[in-house]
Amino acid sequence: MSPPGLPASTRLFLGGLAWLAGCFLLVWLLTPQQFPAPKAELPHLPTGLPAPEEPASVAILQHLDALVEQILPQALPRARWQRSLTPPLGAVDTPALPANAAPRRYTVTGPCAPLRLALALLAALHHGPEGAFAARPTPAQSHPATFQTDVLWTAAGVLEIRVNGRLSHSFHFPGRENILMDLAHPPTLPALAVVMDDMGQRLEAAEALTALPFPVTLAIWPHAPLAAETARLAEERRLDSLIHLPMEALPRPDGRRPNPGPGALLTHMDARHLALTLEEDLQALPTAIGLNNHMGSAFTGDVDACRRLCALLAGRGYLVLDSVTRPHALLAAAARQTGLVSAERDIFLDSHRDPQAVLQALDAAAHTARRRGWAVAIGHPYGVTLAALRAWSDSGGVALVPLRRLVWFWARQQYAAPFIHPTNKE
Repeated sequence: MSPPGLPASTRLFLGGLAWLAGCFLLVWLLTPQQFPAPKAELPHLPTGLPAPEEPASVAILQHLDALVEQILPQALPRARWQRSLTPPLGAVDTPALPANAAPRRYTVTGPCAPLRLALALLAALHHGPEGAFAARPTPAQSHPATFQTDVLWTAAGVLEIRVNGRLSHSFHFPGRENILMDLAHPPTLPALAVVMDDMGQRLEAAEALTALPFPVTLAIWPHAPLAAETARLAEERRLDSLIHLPMEALPRPDGRRPNPGPGALLTHMDARHLALTLEEDLQALPTAIGLNNHMGSAFTGDVDACRRLCALLAGRGYLVLDSVTRPHALLAAAARQTGLVSAERDIFLDSHRDPQAVLQALDAAAHTARRRGWAVAIGHPYGVTLAALRAWSDSGGVALVPLRRLVWFWARQQYAAPFIHPTNKE
């Protein structure tokens, strides 16, 4: 009811204002309001997991970036590298990687063994910390996805990491492509690799070995007077080299203990002394793909010593070849338990320095290769050994291959299929 005593015109005016106010209120209530939603605090996620809105594929790429940056200086400490981004051509979004994720291209130069990087990456992807590449599913995902990550070589000698078949990282080694391109294909089996110990004393012996009609691997004493020159010659001739690592030997029957030479690893060394000695040995030959023991009948029979050595090698991509200088040598087994690629010598070629004995040993190595698929023989740069290697031929079709091809073959077997990274963690 209108207030008493007001003229009719005033009452009519006030009534109109009330009607208009009511209309505006009704329209305001029926119109959706665009107020900003309160900003919610994101829950803390463990290190390495993406935030809920971050695509899991981006997290995988970031994890791979971190892995590469960690492993490169460990596996190739003397090398230099430069990273660039390669825009993907015609790429589309896939469950593996978003279309705008440019592959990372690394150009690696300087003294290095590219195979060690490949082995270290492969080992890390398969034996790294649990959950290292895990990512929680995003709210938009209807079901958890998985990411298959693999490390492989191309026929152009390029090392690649691929996620669900799509390139994420590539590593180029200018000038070394011809050494690496054969890693793209498994070796023809049965295969035999020949390793020549005690190298680095005379270049003439290395020259003679590099002139053989098949590849041999030069195992070089790290502190030999011509160690660097021998390793350089091996790389120039597309041959592999190993560090012929001196290790403690057992006493002889007369009680005298053989001297393995400078840089030897001894069973009684404390952790610091062992690490320093090993580092000097490794740094002396940065292009070596691995190591085998010189002497070492005491060291390779001591399980604690072998485990301490292999722990120092973990994550660095070295092949560990046990020369088996004693019965029940433990070095190769300790290396496998640490996640390293390892093997054992099958045949010594020249335990007896007689040409016929060396030829018979080569036949025995070929027989082992035919039976198992591959074999490793170790010899020394003696004149009779060189003569036998020049004269020997195998009628059974055993391929004489670079050691690197067997190493990559072993690695692919040891680490089996491409690694699958689940995107959900319970």
